[in-house]
Amino acid sequence: MIREDILRDFPELFEKKMVNGKEVSVQDTIAVLTRELNPAIAAALTARRSLLNSPEAVPERYGWPKWEDTFFDPVTKHSWTFRQIARGLIDNFLGRESEWHWRLNDEAPIPENAHPLKNPGLELTGPWHPLDMAFNALNSPAPMNMPDFEDASPPHFQPHGSPVDRPIGLFSALKNAREIFEGDWAKREYEVSKKGKKRSYRINKPPEEWPTIFVRPPSIHVRYEHVRVDGQPAPGMIVVAVLWALSNYNALKRAGTGLYYYIPKLQTPQEAAIVEKLLSRIEEIIGLLTGTLKIKMLYEEGNAGRYLPIILWVLRRRLLGTNVGRWDYLGSLIEMWKNDPQGIFPDPQSIGMASPNMIAYQRFNSLMMLMAGMKEKELRTAAPIGGMAAVMIYPPGDPYGRACSNPAALRGIAVDKLRERLLGLIFVPAEPLPADRRPTLGEILDDRVKGRLYDTYRQSWVASPEEAYVAAGNRPLRAPVAQLQAILDSPLETVDVRGKPVPTVTSGLSDAERSLFRSCGLLDEDGRIKPRVIDPDSLNAPEKLFTRELWDSIYSPPRGEVTIEHIQHAFYMAANYGFQILNGNFAAAIDDYELKLRFMNDLATYRIDVSWLWTLLHHQAPVTRDGRLKRPALTNDGVEPAVDDLPVKAGTPFTPELFEKVWDYHNEWTREFFAELDRRGDPGRFDRTKAPVIMELLKRQLVSPRYIQHSARVLFVVAVANQQEREQLFQAIFELSREEIVQRVETGDLDRKALAAHDYVYDIFPG
Repeated sequence: MIREDILRDFPELFEKKMVNGKEVSVQDTIAVLTRELNPAIAAALTARRSLLNSPEAVPERYGWPKWEDTFFDPVTKHSWTFRQIARGLIDNFLGRESEWHWRLNDEAPIPENAHPLKNPGLELTGPWHPLDMAFNALNSPAPMNMPDFEDASPPHFQPHGSPVDRPIGLFSALKNAREIFEGDWAKREYEVSKKGKKRSYRINKPPEEWPTIFVRPPSIHVRYEHVRVDGQPAPGMIVVAVLWALSNYNALKRAGTGLYYYIPKLQTPQEAAIVEKLLSRIEEIIGLLTGTLKIKMLYEEGNAGRYLPIILWVLRRRLLGTNVGRWDYLGSLIEMWKNDPQGIFPDPQSIGMASPNMIAYQRFNSLMMLMAGMKEKELRTAAPIGGMAAVMIYPPGDPYGRACSNPAALRGIAVDKLRERLLGLIFVPAEPLPADRRPTLGEILDDRVKGRLYDTYRQSWVASPEEAYVAAGNRPLRAPVAQLQAILDSPLETVDVRGKPVPTVTSGLSDAERSLFRSCGLLDEDGRIKPRVIDPDSLNAPEKLFTRELWDSIYSPPRGEVTIEHIQHAFYMAANYGFQILNGNFAAAIDDYELKLRFMNDLATYRIDVSWLWTLLHHQAPVTRDGRLKRPALTNDGVEPAVDDLPVKAGTPFTPELFEKVWDYHNEWTREFFAELDRRGDPGRFDRTKAPVIMELLKRQLVSPRYIQHSARVLFVVAVANQQEREQLFQAIFELSREEIVQRVETGDLDRKALAAHDYVYDIFPG
């Protein structure tokens, strides 16, 4: 079942174990759970593909469920209707003990170190391989950490052409976690050579001061070729969830903590039921009370939003919070509208978390968490979690001196988390207020308006462990609510960044920032904080809550420009990140020439760029403003697309011919970039032969009429292939029908791997 080299290199992960006093076979557990859950996973992924291919209009295809639609609870084995689930959610919010009343975490208590309201601050995500990444995570002042096996994961493959002794990063990360929790690295240093210099790393904190660990497994759509059950690759979620639990439960329990997971990419209640069944079965196998394994969930799929209260209900025994995963969420919205020429999204770079539809998304998330997490009129059993701050700071030794931009990155995260904190302030008045009456935070705190204030967004995501960066984000999340107004009103203090004044981390708001906060509805004209007001009477029936107006505010496409400059930028980001994936690097810091900052990319940002470019080409969408494609040049910030060249007039459709020019310009940038590395004597970290591979892949994918929901799966299968195999894979994925592929496999003209790759990419489950 386990590939021979994996068993040889990582025997400690797969040996039989005593867990919670029970002898457990790791391999048997993976096999049993895979057999139990595979039919449900196949059905869920087939349903995803059917939804993508449905000809229905978006509002019907992605609308709220019908009131009498039924949903199954895998623990009680009972089914409830959408109306009953919504009724129970409202009853909990209103404090009614009704037949349908339910709330989150009402069975197994929430451990103190996992409670999202009792541990305010940042959640740091990133890979735990190489080992120094894990050490940096544990040394970080972020109170929560996510060893990532999903978007920014260590690779689960060995890139073609890499040294044969290169370990599979996925299993190395699991081994690192096991050794760390067992105390093997408590007093040892880890030495590694980076850019020709030896560096030493060690864990600087005792275990009781480590951040709380929530492991993020992959979603149900990812499979691991080197772990097979009945001849088929096993779901990555099952492999990681089982290995993490059986390898680490004993050590984590001794340390006073537990098994906690961060669940990604759920789209439907059926998918949530798979997770509930998986975790409840692990609890059963190692002898734990149902609900002991706690989870957080990334609410990062637009399709999940219309089912959100039902997903919460399915996961109610263990769900602590839902995160507004901004990058995949934006990609999923582009995907929802991909077939509608009237639903073309503007430049994704222009859609931030302060855009109206993203504000509506964050507010919906906080409201659902408030309603499901209320107990005795207090928010006690769950809380919403903010989105990712993906900008990173440059190291002091950056060859172009770009560390001068770091104050802008520090200010950016401080303002981002302050905005989230204010967005989570919800006031429920004791008596109905006039429709135009929104009391200020000061009035509420002074008890001049009766009611209850809820401070919901106290945790949020970050991708960079640097102490100053984390501190900048922690500050607004940890500040007492009574100090928030003073933070905004502090004196304006600035530093010079590239000739422009940028507010410091501790500065009060600038005029531009204050204007942004007002546009989000967070401040009045005098700059006073105004919490959101929720009148309980406005939500006392399901029909009043899940309205078409709410749907429109969350899902309607935003208006804006489609520019040739941002088309070129999106291709630059996609090609650069795809190049790193092919080299086995899932967490990639890419120099963003538009932002003039270092930007953390993962599979989610790749999804945005590829989905948007595919949609533009699919509809040959016109650019909306005169612009120019840019040629590369060596600037003070390195080689960038910097020289205005080919003019593109407003109204010009984005045709395959225009895309070819974008493609050519990026090839030119790549040549200049590598030439600059050579001039500096920098060999670079990655295999340059992968550059033409990602360019060929993107050319074929973006002009193909076939839409791929999770584009990175193409990268996964291509990364391990040689040139001849790649050509077959490209044909099977982008050109041939499945019937043609089967025929060519039977005649020997195609390798069976090509059919397996096609089925994997398109969620096809033969038989």
